[in-house]
Amino acid sequence: MIKVTLGALLDEKGISQNQLAKDTGISVSTLRNLAHNRTTRVSFDILEKVCQRLDCGIDDILAME
Repeated sequence: MIKVTLGALLDEKGISQNQLAKDTGISVSTLRNLAHNRTTRVSFDILEKVCQRLDCGIDDILAME
């Protein structure tokens, strides 16, 4: 199972979901669902925007359980 760990990374970096939404153009609801691991699909575009803004790799926001 793949788990989204975006919420923990945002907490670690001190960035809110609202700020990430403003910086990336991704909707708050999409980021909220990702941060709370309530999604079954994620587009490469969203992953790329999040990784660029947070200066991280995909393995920092996705984990295998």
